[in-house]
Amino acid sequence: MSNNAILERLFGGQISLPNFRRFGPMLPLAKFWTWLGNYFLPVAVAWGYFVRSGSDEGVRISRGYWGLTASLLVGSLLTVALAMYVQEAKRAKAIRVPPNTAFEGDADRNLVISWGTIATYFLAVLVSVITFGTRYADSKIHAWDKTVPLADSFWGSRVLAWTQSCSKSSCYSMGNRFDAGGKELEFVDQYIPYLTDPAVFVLGLLFIASLVALLMTILNRSSASQG
Repeated sequence: MSNNAILERLFGGQISLPNFRRFGPMLPLAKFWTWLGNYFLPVAVAWGYFVRSGSDEGVRISRGYWGLTASLLVGSLLTVALAMYVQEAKRAKAIRVPPNTAFEGDADRNLVISWGTIATYFLAVLVSVITFGTRYADSKIHAWDKTVPLADSFWGSRVLAWTQSCSKSSCYSMGNRFDAGGKELEFVDQYIPYLTDPAVFVLGLLFIASLVALLMTILNRSSASQG
């Protein structure tokens, strides 16, 4: 018995190979899914190296912040694309797993590759969120021109940044903006109360909402009975 036949019994029952030309948006969704996932993997690995390397903690923290926000956004987009593909595949009575279009086509589906791609993409997003989130959790907010944090903790420094008044254009930074010799560093980003952390919170909610939507799409039987 072939790998496809085994996986069809496990995951799909009586399913057929999708003819993308007949099934409307399935091919664009599959291409977007593959394009985004395949680009995210090497970028996440490279960015993870930069987050962990270097001696200036403020720079690493800023890199961790941008890695975290990007990972949450990519995770949301991948999950939404997967949910939309599953919904369209149900209507078309086709395989409900998007192909990796870099290796699969209309008539040469390989469910080992398809399921392996799903596992790889979501594992990469999970590891990235943990890696970058852990680095950003080391952040202690500094006044823009100071070498010591407002408080010696993640939340304590943020409470002070949110409650203090500041009329300057640049009030706070995510970490120390100066190296051991007192030289100003270029790549430590500004911390903006009511924007920097709320952006992470909103993206986190978006990712969770997309996962819930995916689960509901998988469990919903009405779309499978249509068409």
